[in-house]
Amino acid sequence: MARKEAIEDNENAPGLLMLGVAMLVHLRLERFKNFKDASLHLGPLSILIGSNASGKSNIRDAFRFLHGLSRGYSIAEILGEKYVEGGFLQWAGVRGGVREATYPGASTFSLTVTFTLGMRFRLIPTKYHIEVDPDVDGGNSRVVRESLYYGPQMRFDSHPPENPVVQKDAQHIRVRIRPGGDYRRGHAETFIAHQPVLTQIADRIGERRKDSKARVVVNHVKSVLSALQSMRFLDLDPDAMRKPSLPGQTILGDRGENLSSVLQAIYKVRDQRAALIEWIRELTPMDARDFEFVPDQTGRILVSLVEQNGHKTSAYSASDGTLRFLAMIAALMGPKPAQFYFFEELDSGLHPARLYLLLQLIEQKTFGGSIQMVASTHSPQLMRFLSPKALKDTSLIYRLPDSYEGRIRGIMDMPDIEQILEQQDLARLHESGWFEDAMVFSEAGES
Repeated sequence: MARKEAIEDNENAPGLLMLGVAMLVHLRLERFKNFKDASLHLGPLSILIGSNASGKSNIRDAFRFLHGLSRGYSIAEILGEKYVEGGFLQWAGVRGGVREATYPGASTFSLTVTFTLGMRFRLIPTKYHIEVDPDVDGGNSRVVRESLYYGPQMRFDSHPPENPVVQKDAQHIRVRIRPGGDYRRGHAETFIAHQPVLTQIADRIGERRKDSKARVVVNHVKSVLSALQSMRFLDLDPDAMRKPSLPGQTILGDRGENLSSVLQAIYKVRDQRAALIEWIRELTPMDARDFEFVPDQTGRILVSLVEQNGHKTSAYSASDGTLRFLAMIAALMGPKPAQFYFFEELDSGLHPARLYLLLQLIEQKTFGGSIQMVASTHSPQLMRFLSPKALKDTSLIYRLPDSYEGRIRGIMDMPDIEQILEQQDLARLHESGWFEDAMVFSEAGES
């Protein structure tokens, strides 16, 4: 056996493959909404800036599509809505549904996401690609192409460049899977096309194939699904945060549900209790010295902040900004944080003078831990407080004049930006619209 194949066999041997998602590092959007072909590079903390209607929310929609995929929904349900028994809405779909999912004139869209997966002290890029036909007129939304690669190694692919697979009809999708038969060629299997292969393949080959190479594919699929499932999209609502919650509910809802019980779980850990009190004291004008969690007749609890003079302010009376601070602390410090958070308008409802403290908390948890965050902002003040590490992964989302197409450019990739920032204030540049103007002039010079 060649040395390369011997190494691959050793890495794929049962018990040796220990995968852990390190980080999502790249998202490519092709013909998705207002992005014809754009790429977003991601770090532990990625900030998105840009004017209204530039496409920042469409990037959120792309991540939500990938998250919906991981929950086992069909393509139609991911783009549309998912109801469960009793008529309850379980999934709100992607904004615009099937009719606004693709770039004008296109019949399909593609999303490609790249992770780094850890395997015995090494980080290997794992790339997942899916192309979707929303089928606006026929109502038969389906997968057109799909693949998963671990570095150069194929795990499955519906259109591999070598040894291609013949697609028989629009209702099914055939993929070549790495294990089985010839080790290098793999074998082909058929799946239904209205649901992503990624959510079908683990059960299929896990049940029918017990060899070690099949387990390698299953492990990779489950690692990617786990990463996509751990995405959260917080859209905090003061009314939801003011509702009492049951002790033991330790996952913060997307609208801020369960805030009191998540804070209680943090408070019960002595070291975290001190940090919680310190953060709320720094982030609000209150002279907070403690928290109380008062139960009602049903056993639900509601958080109250206790000030130095003994005055107590419950969540019912706390300001929207205070509740938003508390929810962000709960998300980042809670016992069950997500791996990936998306915040729209990170600065919304927060006093500009305290934004640097919020960023300090966020950078502490993202650069020093296992949490990754993407956040959009319109705040020049927030830009002023960004550390060089965060600025490195800050991207401008923009459109050229009289153009629908959204584009993405890393701030630090702009021409002569380091010299410009030595002479100009970053916040003032952002406030004046300089970044958008610079891209217009830059691209006019390139054309």
